[in-house]
Formats: sequence, structure tokens, C-alpha cells
Amino acid sequence: MFSGLDCQRRVVLPAVIPCLLFGLCVLVGCGTKNPFPRDSFDYGAFYNERGKHNEAVAALETFVRRNPTDSLAVRAQFLKAKSYMELKEYPVAAIELKILRQDYPTSPLVEDAYYLEGVAYLNEVGKIERDITGAYKARLHFLEFSRVYAASRYMPQVREHMQAVTDLLVEKKLRNANVFRQKGHHEAVAITLDTILETEPTSSLIDQVLMQRGQVAERTEDYETAREVYGRLLSAYPQSPLAREAQARLHELATAAGGAGES
Repeated sequence: MFSGLDCQRRVVLPAVIPCLLFGLCVLVGCGTKNPFPRDSFDYGAFYNERGKHNEAVAALETFVRRNPTDSLAVRAQFLKAKSYMELKEYPVAAIELKILRQDYPTSPLVEDAYYLEGVAYLNEVGKIERDITGAYKARLHFLEFSRVYAASRYMPQVREHMQAVTDLLVEKKLRNANVFRQKGHHEAVAITLDTILETEPTSSLIDQVLMQRGQVAERTEDYETAREVYGRLLSAYPQSPLAREAQARLHELATAAGGAGES
């Protein structure tokens, strides 16, 4: 004989178990079977939306190849490129975005593809010690984007990317200058720093460049240049953490010049 409570348990538990299983499936992704036909756009979009980017690339590639004139082909091409971006296959993503621009030049997605192509180039850049060709490609691409889409909603991001590219290139050149310095090639250091000051004046690292230029000028006894660059640092970057050091160097140079004059 079962008590009333036992009966309730026997009735309630079977009803609760399916709900628990459903919740578990939601959490672990049991319901990820693609419900769309394999040859449809939605089949690839389903995978893209769920972060299954290898599957999305394969499905969307098939759809575009079989339906190049379909109204959804450009959207499929765009999602395929974005899946490559998520997979960190940036060179391939850039190619796919360029194909979109070439094959569907009147699509509203061209502007988005143009912007993302530049981001892909920038993301190609590895560690600063390695090749940074992608940074140069990104710079040229974003310059062209700025010319074609001057009023684009992406322009704030483009300006940030351009600044990042500039600082990356300056950082790379500063590392080169440091190698020359370690080898005692002070004239090579001076040339490298002067090139930075001439070609990358908008970098946020220019105060560091000026400080190093003043230091190497002192090292080579080019005191006139040292005074000029320290003064430039103080004038252009008064809030820089290096401003106090520049002021101290100027004071020391002036004191040394005064002592030499007295003698």
C-alpha cells in the first residue's frame, strides 16, 4: 500500500523530469540540429548565429556557389567572411570581403565589407617583433575608406584604428632604434628617430621619440639639437610624464653652457 504522499511523488516526479531534461538541453545545446534545408541560406545562417563557424563557412560557400544571383547571395558572402573573422582566419576573411565588394558593388553591405576588410588587415599583425605588413595594408585601406565614405558611421572606429596603426609602426621603429643604440650606432639611432618625427607626427608616442632624440643628441655632443628637441617636447607635450625630465635636461645643458662660457 502507498500512502497519499507516495502517490503524489509517483505522479509529480515523472512530470518534472521532462522539464528538467529540457532545461538541461537548453544549457548544453541539445537543440542545435539545423532544421533548414542544406541548400538554403538559412542553413548557413543558422550555424553562423550559433557560433559554429566552420560549419557556417562550408554551408554558406555552397549556397553562394550554387546561387550566385540569388538575392541572399551577398548576405551569405558577408556572413561567410564574418565567420572567417571569428575563426581568426584574417587573410581569408579579407579576400572574401574584397570579393563581396567586387561581385556585388551596388549592395548596401559594401560599406560594411569595406570597413571590415581593413579590420582584417589590422588583425593580421602579430607580435611587434614579427612582420607588420598588415599594419601598412590597414593604413592604406582605411585612408581609401575615409576618402570614399567620409560620412560613414564607421569613421570614429576608423580614426581609432589609424591611431593604433601609427603607434604600432612607431613602436616598431623605436625597437629598431634600441637595437642600434645597443650596438653603439648612435647616428643610426638619430636617423631613425628623425624619420619617425617626420613621417609619424600624429603618434601618441612622439614625446618618447623627442626624449630619445635629445638623449642621443647629447651623446653625440650635438647640444643645439638636444636643446631644440627638449624644448619642443615641453612646448607640445607639457602634460607628458617626460616633461619634467626634459626641463631638467634643458637646465643642465644651460648650466653647462654657462660654465663653458665663463671659462
